[in-house]
Amino acid sequence: MDHEDSPAKRPLFTRLRERLVSPGAAHVDSEAGMIVATPGVFRMREVPLARVFRVEAGNRDTDAWDSVFLFFHVDGEETLVLSEHDKGFVELVDDLQATFPGIEGWESAVPSVKFQLTSVDLWRRDAPDAPVADTAEAP
Repeated sequence: MDHEDSPAKRPLFTRLRERLVSPGAAHVDSEAGMIVATPGVFRMREVPLARVFRVEAGNRDTDAWDSVFLFFHVDGEETLVLSEHDKGFVELVDDLQATFPGIEGWESAVPSVKFQLTSVDLWRRDAPDAPVADTAEAP
């Protein structure tokens, strides 16, 4: 697949500030075209939107609470998992509606099944057309 190999470089000061100020947060950097997740002070994950090929919603139902997660499947990388409890989650979904149509229904898309992890695809990138093989014999 043809993807942009070098997404926009985010400024160092911006990345450092996000690491120190926003642990447990997620947002979209629309200038760089990336999802930015900071699961901890010393961890940051930047995922180029162009490399996401599937968005899946999952629901973990326990006796204490329900949690909905979004799984962003990325070409050549580990899946990015974000919880509805992450700071900025609702804003992130709002910002991504145009890029990944269908994710706005994340909350109601996943059925609540007692004590099981359930999931459903919300968006999937169309696969490029496969080249058609020439079956005519050469003279």
